[in-house]
Amino acid sequence: MPSADPEIAELNLLWLIKARELARDNRKKAAVVLGLDARLLEAISRLSLSELNTMAQSGVMQFQPRFRSALLRRLIEQGGTPALSIRLQSLLMAAGEQAP
Repeated sequence: MPSADPEIAELNLLWLIKARELARDNRKKAAVVLGLDARLLEAISRLSLSELNTMAQSGVMQFQPRFRSALLRRLIEQGGTPALSIRLQSLLMAAGEQAP
């Protein structure tokens, strides 16, 4: 496998560290913010920094944006400042994904 792009690896590591932090501190918030189920959050919460770093070096993104392309386009068009409507749509989308 080709070596990982350093910027991709850094993004992965930052995301994985934050995911572990949220999973340890507030599992319900982590589920909504990250869109991960309780079982996966439990597993992430137990990973060491060395394990996170190994995962981060995979060469591919370890996460995907939780927003739809249309929301990203609107955010870009508004100069990067999320309007209340975009924030609300994002929260509703996240909440809908968590519904049983």
